[in-house]
Amino acid sequence: MASSIQTRRDSDAGEKPGARTSPRAGEPAHTIGHRRFADFMNLFLGAVAALSAEQNLFVKRELLKSLSRRAVCWIVLVSVGASLLCIYGSWIKTSDRYLWFRVAWVVGLWGVATPMAAYLLKKTAALPKRAGVNAVERLHWAWAALVTLTSFWWAAGSFGLTPPDFSGHAPYVKLASSGFLEYTLISHTFTLLLLAPSLRANLGSFVLGAIPFGVSLGPPLFIYRPAMLGFYTAQLIGYCFLAWFIFYSQKRALVKEIILAEARERAEAAKAEKNLLIAAISHDLRQPLTTLGLKLNYIERSIKSTNLVEDVSLAQRQVDAMEDMINGALDICRLESGTWNVEIQEVALPSLLHGIVADMQPLVGAKGLKLRLHSRPYLVRTDRHALDRIVRNMVINAVRYTPSEQGGKKGHVLVSCQRRGDRISVSVWDNGIGIPEGRQKDIFKSYVQVANPERNREKGFGLGLSIVQGLANLLGHKLDMDSTPGRGSRFSVTVPFMGLIPSELLEVQTVENSAPDLTNMVVAIIEDNSDLRIEISMRLIEHGCYVVAGESSHDVIEQLRIEALSSGPHFILSDYRLENEDGVAAIAAVRAATDRWIPAVLWSGDTSSAVLKKVAVSGMKLLSKPVSERTLLTILAKHKPKPFTKGE
Repeated sequence: MASSIQTRRDSDAGEKPGARTSPRAGEPAHTIGHRRFADFMNLFLGAVAALSAEQNLFVKRELLKSLSRRAVCWIVLVSVGASLLCIYGSWIKTSDRYLWFRVAWVVGLWGVATPMAAYLLKKTAALPKRAGVNAVERLHWAWAALVTLTSFWWAAGSFGLTPPDFSGHAPYVKLASSGFLEYTLISHTFTLLLLAPSLRANLGSFVLGAIPFGVSLGPPLFIYRPAMLGFYTAQLIGYCFLAWFIFYSQKRALVKEIILAEARERAEAAKAEKNLLIAAISHDLRQPLTTLGLKLNYIERSIKSTNLVEDVSLAQRQVDAMEDMINGALDICRLESGTWNVEIQEVALPSLLHGIVADMQPLVGAKGLKLRLHSRPYLVRTDRHALDRIVRNMVINAVRYTPSEQGGKKGHVLVSCQRRGDRISVSVWDNGIGIPEGRQKDIFKSYVQVANPERNREKGFGLGLSIVQGLANLLGHKLDMDSTPGRGSRFSVTVPFMGLIPSELLEVQTVENSAPDLTNMVVAIIEDNSDLRIEISMRLIEHGCYVVAGESSHDVIEQLRIEALSSGPHFILSDYRLENEDGVAAIAAVRAATDRWIPAVLWSGDTSSAVLKKVAVSGMKLLSKPVSERTLLTILAKHKPKPFTKGE
């Protein structure tokens, strides 16, 4: 029977599970017979893939657990039925021994079978998780034996009931032995369902449990009603076949569930491996990009040759293109893998939109467009970084696909926000080329661009709107789009409205074009990549910083001790993934060594959720590599200590 639930692995013949097979050379006749029988039964039950030893053990444990619970219910039902039969049955009264027989029969079920079932149930529940096949099988056989003995004892009650009367004048007021047999066979429907997890328990109950009936009722039925004896026997055989079918159907359902669970685990493992690969690529690829970007930026400002300036500018644009492509692809992967963490909070919409517009002005001016902002003092509930990315990508998309002049009209882009009940709609309007109606559903797909068949990098890589869609789904914000070819487009994102910002708290927005003065600011840099460490140090020294740099917290602490700086570091910049420690621990070590709380920021190319969660718990800000010089200078300027004056 066991072979009927196994799918043959016939790699030599290249056969599929459940396929018809031909005899193999040297194969015994009985093996061929078992195999053909299994193939035949697969037509009814369906083939199931073969399991490993560990999976087979799991199946056996699950079937045992199910049997233990159901067998207890079955034995309790039998005991209750015995009590009712004891009262309403037609018992033989010609001798006192039949009275004691009736009492012993009921007590045997309540006093022996039920306590034994409770004991085995407790023992099954206490079965160790690492129990082997033998331990599981022993318990299974114990349950099957108890069920068989209970069924045998139940059928033994027929010896104390009045024998069948075939005279044609038999009264049917009381349940005699023949009626007892009929009702027992009818009740086997419940036996089939309750004992389905165990074929041996079912067959034991039907076959061995029917022996008392055969002894007590077989002879009179054979003499007076041989047709009825044949009918009862056929009915019992039918129950045995149904027990076999239901058992294997249930077992196969459990096997298929295990196979599906295994497939899900493999998919999750592949997903985790993909995330690990993304994190590794993110870290290792962004390191040289950061170094190259800083170096090219320095060379471009320092050299005097016009030709070299153009060459370096071209190289810088390539770095920017690679950075945009890598960041976009990694962001898509983060969204798909669920590792993009958001922090929902109240966000001042004016400052967010002003920052985006200020950052976009150079790009807009280079293309000869006009960018306007219509903002209101709204407070919304969202993730600031994610909403910034959504609106910024929509603005970049509008600028890329809006000509400087079209149909005699100057190209322009408008960023606006409007209140609609308890929602704020942030919209980006443009009078660009528009999107054909048939392509509007495709623009939010990755690497899809409506008007860039030549794959011009200046028009992006087709990832911006895909990221917009992913972030909107992550935040639960609604996206809306309306476009007319030749007239322009409108992209909107709707966010929850929290209230108005008080006028006294509104920030005055200014755009600083000049580099900040960081003279005498002491900055500690922890970076195990020597090229990047040197490059950042040189850039900060140019702006007046006093830099203490090392590849670990130990190096930085040692330099601080040797140089004996009276003011100590005012700020700590650290990579997250270091050789012998992570950035959080490195910063904590420097703070402990100086006995001061020092502002700090981390940078990393690692986008895994574990890293993001650990950094979030530390309360530090995390910058994603590559980090621009402007970003670092802006952060340091905010933390530059105020000059000491007399009287303070």
